[in-house]
Amino acid sequence: MSAMLDFISKFSEDLPAEGAKGEDALWEYLARRGAGIVNCHAGSFFEADDAKHRLTFKKSIGPVGSDLVGLSFGYQGVVGFCAESRKSILINDAENSPLFTKKVDKGSGFMTKTVIAVPAIANGELLGVMEYINSIPGAFTDEELRAAELVTSLVARDVYIKRLDATIKQLNLKGESTINNLSGGFIGADMDGKIIFFNPKASEIFEVGQEYLHKPVVEFFQLCPDIVGAIGDVLKQGKTVRRLEFRHKVNGKEKVIGYSSINIKGVDGKIIGAGVIFQDITNI
Repeated sequence: MSAMLDFISKFSEDLPAEGAKGEDALWEYLARRGAGIVNCHAGSFFEADDAKHRLTFKKSIGPVGSDLVGLSFGYQGVVGFCAESRKSILINDAENSPLFTKKVDKGSGFMTKTVIAVPAIANGELLGVMEYINSIPGAFTDEELRAAELVTSLVARDVYIKRLDATIKQLNLKGESTINNLSGGFIGADMDGKIIFFNPKASEIFEVGQEYLHKPVVEFFQLCPDIVGAIGDVLKQGKTVRRLEFRHKVNGKEKVIGYSSINIKGVDGKIIGAGVIFQDITNI
């Protein structure tokens, strides 16, 4: 048990360095080092397209790994069931398992005997499935399954963060100029509730600087609970509103603020946060 914990600890320590090399390096590291942790002959990561119910061999180590990379298929077999159910699977008799399909073995000449399959999930999103094949001792244990789940979750978290950071960076590059030049205020937060946009007009309306940028949106609550509540409704419930208003005192002056809330989408169309567009309509 202690040897496995040491192995996992070293795995965690190495993740930042692997992550610096990119997403592919993280999946390869999961396949390679994970196979050592669960003590097996081969490991493959399948990238998921959950909307289309398709899996693609992304990274694979083992006797036939290089022959499989790039191959795509619909949800089927052990990894397909794992993706569909989002549940981990341990099989120590693949030959007699109703979940196992022999198609890959027939095409590759490789014989699968034992399998661990773990869904790679981060923030509720299925990124793929990690599969480990053929235990060297002959059978996988529940302890090894838990270890596989832990290292997979660690990598999935890091990959998700890298994707989010990349999307926000792209959004910043494309949209920062437009947002900064809006005639109204705009405050936006990412999915973790951190403020990523606080344009100059927002500073003008609330008579503050940029001290709230990159801070948790809840820190803005004392200054304006209505804005925080509107962002929270989008993040937690997906509830957006249009053309509402509230009254609010700014440095002792009562203002009427008209606002709408929106989902913030990245360049790939995925929702990455929530925002509120607002104007001071006191004198309108």
